[in-house]
Amino acid sequence: MAKKHTAEQRPYLFCIATLMRAMTPLRLLHVVHVLTVARLVSPEHYGRSTHVNDAECFDFVVVGGGTAGCVLANRLTEDEQTTVLLVEAGGDPPYESMFPGLFPAMAGSRVDKNYTSENDGRTQQCHRNRVANLTSGHMLGGSSGLNYMLYVRGGPSDYAHWAAAAADPTWAWPDVLPYFIKSERLEDPGLLNSPYKIYHGTNGYMGVAREHRSEINKFSEAVREMGHEVLLDVNGYRHLGFTNPLFNIADGVRQSAAYSFLAPIVHRKNLYILKNTLVTEVIFDEKNNAEGVKVKTQNGTILSLVARKEVVLSAGAFKSPQLLMLAGIGPRDHLEDLGIPVRSNLPVGLNYQDHVAVFMSIKMEESNAPSAPSNKHLFPLPTFVGYVALDKRQEHPDYQVVNFVVPHDSEFPFNLCAFGYWFDFDICHNLRNGGKGKTTLFSTLNILHPRSRGRVTLRSRDPEDPPVIHTGMFSDERDLDDLARYLEDHARIVNTTYFKSVGAEIVDLKLSMCRGLRAGSGQYWRCYARCMMNTMYHYAGTCALGGVLDSRLRVRGVRRLRVVDASVMPTLPGGNTHAPVLMIAEKAADFIKEEHRLFYNK
Repeated sequence: MAKKHTAEQRPYLFCIATLMRAMTPLRLLHVVHVLTVARLVSPEHYGRSTHVNDAECFDFVVVGGGTAGCVLANRLTEDEQTTVLLVEAGGDPPYESMFPGLFPAMAGSRVDKNYTSENDGRTQQCHRNRVANLTSGHMLGGSSGLNYMLYVRGGPSDYAHWAAAAADPTWAWPDVLPYFIKSERLEDPGLLNSPYKIYHGTNGYMGVAREHRSEINKFSEAVREMGHEVLLDVNGYRHLGFTNPLFNIADGVRQSAAYSFLAPIVHRKNLYILKNTLVTEVIFDEKNNAEGVKVKTQNGTILSLVARKEVVLSAGAFKSPQLLMLAGIGPRDHLEDLGIPVRSNLPVGLNYQDHVAVFMSIKMEESNAPSAPSNKHLFPLPTFVGYVALDKRQEHPDYQVVNFVVPHDSEFPFNLCAFGYWFDFDICHNLRNGGKGKTTLFSTLNILHPRSRGRVTLRSRDPEDPPVIHTGMFSDERDLDDLARYLEDHARIVNTTYFKSVGAEIVDLKLSMCRGLRAGSGQYWRCYARCMMNTMYHYAGTCALGGVLDSRLRVRGVRRLRVVDASVMPTLPGGNTHAPVLMIAEKAADFIKEEHRLFYNK
């Protein structure tokens, strides 16, 4: 018997039928896919915002519907008897967030919280606003809806540091690897038919794949000539070398946490979602038990909501510490200065870290060929990534370099420079003019294990005031020295056979700050790094394991309150932070299930 279509489906079928009569097969396939994606971002896809009443009760209240919050909402509601309220200050991910090729347009938009650092008069001084633009997702899925989508885990040495900080061996590599595998649905045939398959999952919610683009093949021999290995995968036990990266992209769609973890389970009757709702306060009883939260809805209504078992903060490295400090959990001197009674004297906000990045552009062969039309379902440019150690005897990388192969006269580098990073316009014009008429290699290097630390503090007692963010970049000058050495090391690529054959040169950005210094010298690269510094948007550490939290992510000195997001990282992993946050949330869900004796499928 033929399946009947619902009234909701019929308009889409009518559109498709009309297009079929008018379009070529290839164009039709693209439009049908676009219609499918459009359908996927309807309100029903991410669940309708729940109507709740004042003093309504839930077993768990999860604050923040970003990467970690979506995972927790999914895993905790696997127990059908457990009710979970997910509270998100933003709304649904917009249509454009679903397309990998449109990610450069997401920063600074309505789904960005648009945080900025403080102007310290020392860093970011080649940026027009003299501060760091700290892009952070303001929607279900959080920053997984606007990030660069690289799927990187870091390596065993990273998690050895976490285990030491937490005084708990279950944070070491052997015990975190299963949680990476649990969340993943790898869709790369090459890896699945290789020895690396044992490090990957195929049954998880998060789609992961790589793009096979021929433009990167010619660079393999160049990096080998420099003494680097070319690896099929850097997400197992080996983490040094260059690779064709994995992305959180599958079937031409960005695999945000909202799309992957939340959308498939919005039908669960024990899941409640509050969108466009700001959590303003964590409520405690007289015995320091977290009892619930106070929220402000989109129309200004103030509600108190009760958590029978726990409140979980998953609001990110800026908002989670802000909510803790507003509740009297933080450094005593800072809280007392603001007249906030101290509930627990903890180093909240004091361990802020980020991967500091610097870009370099290398002009290569001349080209007049017409550029291929952009495909919104692909990452914007062919990309290969390296994890490099200056001392080849060590097993962990010192720096990451993300290389974009840019076709001649593309506006991508200029737009990223001027409107993504906010560098001075003369720098961005020099970048564009210096590579005119040529294919360029746009390389972004970052220091993976910075020594510098910043601080996040309260601006006021008003929860709607953004926190004060001092990034602390290069507060330890050894980071600046290291990054200069990494730039010098990567610049050697122009001396390899292929690059010499095309007359490759590093684009001179004509930095006024570095005028008079010999290009390529150690002093020049140090000046270059100070001028061209930028964030990798990997904010972490402000509610760190071992300091603010115990080894099971519970806030010290109070009860029934946990933090689960990038703020718990005691040190940064050796790569992008999205995959580690997924792992943290998967692991935290099991902690919670064990302690509350919920349905538990380890």
